[in-house]
Amino acid sequence: MSSTRAAVGIVVRDPDGLILVGRRLAEPGRPLAIPGGKLEGEETIEACAARELAEETGIALDPDTLRTFAAILVDGWLVAGVLAEPLHTVHPRVLEPEKLGAFEWIDPSAPPEPLFELTTALLARLRAQVGT
Repeated sequence: MSSTRAAVGIVVRDPDGLILVGRRLAEPGRPLAIPGGKLEGEETIEACAARELAEETGIALDPDTLRTFAAILVDGWLVAGVLAEPLHTVHPRVLEPEKLGAFEWIDPSAPPEPLFELTTALLARLRAQVGT
């Protein structure tokens, strides 16, 4: 019997409503996706999101400023959607080039190309909750 693993997907939304995505470089087709990763040890979902965001993009946010908005079960992974809305301008850097890179800010209602499936699912959940 396989076990369920836990991870986070982080929606970083700027004041204009744009979201941060990067290329999932290890995936076929290199789709655009939100940052994210696996929970470690006893960390909370928000602590995991803050850690993964810093590790992948260099964006440092206090876990207390993050909000979990959804949970989705996909292929044995329970993925929590976490919303980050920085109060200041943030500039992502590619810190894990083997995983995620080529960051850009996109309009989630009109992405320039199809997004990674999990990213699409989490953005739909967020839109349903906040009407954006």
